[in-house]
Amino acid sequence: MRVAVLADAHAHADALEAVLAAAAGVDEIWSLGDMVGRGPDPEHVVARTRETCRIALLGNHDYLLWRDGEVNASIEHARERLDEDAQAWMRSRKPASRRGDDVQLWHGGPHNAVHEFVGPRNAPACLALQRAPIGLVGHTHVPAAFHDRSRKVRIVPGEPLDISEGKWLLNPGAVGAPNGAVPHTEALWLLLDLDARTATWMAAPFDPAPAAERARRLGFAP
Repeated sequence: MRVAVLADAHAHADALEAVLAAAAGVDEIWSLGDMVGRGPDPEHVVARTRETCRIALLGNHDYLLWRDGEVNASIEHARERLDEDAQAWMRSRKPASRRGDDVQLWHGGPHNAVHEFVGPRNAPACLALQRAPIGLVGHTHVPAAFHDRSRKVRIVPGEPLDISEGKWLLNPGAVGAPNGAVPHTEALWLLLDLDARTATWMAAPFDPAPAAERARRLGFAP
């Protein structure tokens, strides 16, 4: 089975649509959360996630929809644009899930499914807690692969990584808000082949200008 794994769409419709188009033909799509926040298109991203994703997690920005007190402008915008049905569906989501005995999924990580940032320093502890051979996380916006038998794993975009041995913890990077040196003109996702036991990091080109302009008109930056 071939799965498109995506995370952190952050209310960017154009970026999400680029990934969905690039992932056409996969068997399933899984979202690791943060559908809203930062971007101008929360209702589109939530609706499309609901429509296309077999698994859809809730992320820390999603939880801000129901937070008491002051929130940023993009969350206020999401509250206004998402109707009762969409918010009820989001409330039914969890920040963690699993697929049989093969895969565990978190927005953050195994110690804290909402807020944990998984990186080189804490990855060994996360892998020790992980029970399935494959773990998937988002939240950091940084593409990453951690292995319980290797100190460092090199990711080559577009080239399959063999994940058939040991335990792996994988981050697809962000769809809507990439960090670091990754250009903002590419929406990142992961092609996970559960039969071949490979993971391939992919990038879907998109034009960020329309979303940036929509965000500016709303009074906040994407």
